[in-house]
Amino acid sequence: MGNLANALQQLRAERREVQSQLEKLDKAIAVVELVNGEGTPQKVNQPSRITSAPTRFISKASRLKMAQAQRARWAKIRTESQPAAGTAKTSGSAPIKRTMSVAARRKIAAAQRARWARARKESKPVLVAAKRTGLPPVRHMSVAARRRLSALQRARWAKLRAEQRKAA
Repeated sequence: MGNLANALQQLRAERREVQSQLEKLDKAIAVVELVNGEGTPQKVNQPSRITSAPTRFISKASRLKMAQAQRARWAKIRTESQPAAGTAKTSGSAPIKRTMSVAARRKIAAAQRARWARARKESKPVLVAAKRTGLPPVRHMSVAARRRLSALQRARWAKLRAEQRKAA
């Protein structure tokens, strides 16, 4: 197994060397064709694995024109993206943090307390307490109604005790 691994490694190394020699030959052929005036080199006997694109030759004047055009595009973008003169500069994209004065906070707090006082005054206190505790609302009775119920309950207990005495 070790011999096969070594052989495989040597074959791969040789293939890399041959590929590099082939690339060098292709480049030399391309240069000779360009000097000879045959135009762009043809892809003859190039394996499909090599993905080098044919080189484009651009004259110095054309490269200068392209560079000037690109500089003009960037200048236009920079001027459009800059804020108008006289506006405050912000650092980064973080929004400006606005702080509220102490007086403004006190006014807001007082207004909120007044709203809650008005809400407590308008609503029924029993229902508010029931909402807080989660229990059903408690009904309020007058003092006279409570006295009547107490008297009735005392009469029931007295009757029950009397029956228990007779049975004993």
